[in-house]
Amino acid sequence: MKQNRGFTLVELLVVIAIIGVLIALLLPAVQQAREAARRIQCSNHMKQLGLAFHNYHDTHGRFMTGGMQTAKAYPMGWVPRLFPFIEQDARYEAMESLNKDYLVTRSSYRYDDMDNPIWGAVPNISCPSSPQGELASDQTGNTNHPYQHLQGSLHYRGNGGSYDLDYHNATTAGRVGYSSSGIFYPESRTRFADITDGTTNTFLLGETSSSQNWPSNMVTGFGGLKPWTWGSYRYNATEWLMIDHKMVQFPINYFGSFTTSSTPFGSHHPGGAMFVMCDGSVKFLPETMNLDILKAVASRQHGEVVPSL
Repeated sequence: MKQNRGFTLVELLVVIAIIGVLIALLLPAVQQAREAARRIQCSNHMKQLGLAFHNYHDTHGRFMTGGMQTAKAYPMGWVPRLFPFIEQDARYEAMESLNKDYLVTRSSYRYDDMDNPIWGAVPNISCPSSPQGELASDQTGNTNHPYQHLQGSLHYRGNGGSYDLDYHNATTAGRVGYSSSGIFYPESRTRFADITDGTTNTFLLGETSSSQNWPSNMVTGFGGLKPWTWGSYRYNATEWLMIDHKMVQFPINYFGSFTTSSTPFGSHHPGGAMFVMCDGSVKFLPETMNLDILKAVASRQHGEVVPSL
């Protein structure tokens, strides 16, 4: 009688080894495909924000300011001012129901209604590649800011200009200055007409979705990836902190020490970060990009020659 022959142990081990090799070969390709999809989604987020900023400018004749004197410290910045242009009207009306003119009369980051769920995740302002997620999860709750880790993350920050141009020094020891060479800065009223370097050569928003390899005090300090509920801080008429907008002082994906207003742009996308230009186009800028060129695209009117990006 003919007997059915099964696998020997050696043959079974060979088959398992082959399957393991195939998985090892396929896994990087799957991961790359997933990252490519996340990068496209991140690019779409920035494209939508760029369009919203254009609509805001069409309505108001300028971009929103990077900082202004308000009734309370720790005011909100550009994000809630875009709500009517990113289909977040209901959230804006909910803010107004808490207090009239909420943007200039209250501070949800530090003082008021901090645990209200309306300060949670906002569509299109976080990068899907970031392990931080849609909440500012790497910001530890503390006595003064007990709910910051439960408020929505902000992975795209405004162009606060070049550290090397139009820099305003702080006069108080221990504080840092700010630049007025970009799109957003204290008491700015920037219009498209002011961007004489060209809207294709000047960025509007840059990605800040990664605190990977940062020193721990940088992660949790005021220059960390704070939630969208905090836009700026005014010490006095000449001294400010840039929170939802940043100066360019360091290369993309820099992970050394930095000051509050110079948080480096960077991401979890391999090799660089996403930027939306003032004309609404979205570009992936490599971390190997010359720092002087990055500073040039942060300046709106200094006439630098910028190569094709």
